[in-house]
Amino acid sequence: MAKVKKGVLTQGTQVWIKSGASTAILTKMVCITGITLGDDSPTEITNTCLEEMDSATSMYGLNQPGEGSITINTDPDNLSHITLLELAAENEGVEVYVGWSDGTTEPSILLDEVTMPTARTFTTFTALLKDSSPTFEADSLVQHTISMKRQTRARTIYKTT
Repeated sequence: MAKVKKGVLTQGTQVWIKSGASTAILTKMVCITGITLGDDSPTEITNTCLEEMDSATSMYGLNQPGEGSITINTDPDNLSHITLLELAAENEGVEVYVGWSDGTTEPSILLDEVTMPTARTFTTFTALLKDSSPTFEADSLVQHTISMKRQTRARTIYKTT
């Protein structure tokens, strides 16, 4: 009996961050230990008429992007960690590209435009980074959890090849 594939593993996921206002740079993050994107929620706009006697009614308004985070076991010798921490210290806006483990191809950048290959699924969004303090716990590695306030929906582009 053939083995049924039940999903995509998280092992093999890679993250890139596009930063820089005048000249954009695409940085491959090395050794991210976790990334959460947060859930979106639409605002509610009340549209109840005055003559309504039983139930309030409403409709959905604008999307409120979620808050997420990137977790690293902080390594001062890892240039991508230092870049992430510096961007967070400046509350920078960045574009994030999460490459799923269903492929190995990498995005590229040319003239500030990022191109994502079709042989891998990507989730992408823009976010504001927020500074955080390191965490020191007994018998563990020093960690940072960098908060991200997404500015857009997390958009997933599924691989086609």
